[in-house]
Amino acid sequence: MFISVTRLHLKGRRMLPLFFLHTFQSNQQLKKSEGLIHSSVRNENLLTYWTLTVWENKEFMKKYRNNGNHLKAMKISRNIADELEKINWEIENEKIPNWKECMEQLHQHYGR
Repeated sequence: MFISVTRLHLKGRRMLPLFFLHTFQSNQQLKKSEGLIHSSVRNENLLTYWTLTVWENKEFMKKYRNNGNHLKAMKISRNIADELEKINWEIENEKIPNWKECMEQLHQHYGR
């Protein structure tokens, strides 16, 4: 399985409507994506959001990431966020990582 975790911190409250619009549109695309095993979104606070997606393999994730509404959201994220972090890894077992594991992986990757 291929795991993808992202963390995004918005520049301010005024960015929330645009963020939620693109999140909704990306989620609609995600629901139809081939190879998706699991997805979850979590907010850390009003301006910080995490995503977790689990895929059958890296190719399915790339197909989603590089197309449609998600591609549009990635482009706009550079304007609405002041922090963008991501980490990906592969696992052999079929156990979906919990949020604590995902956060630890990302924080460790960025040296926190």
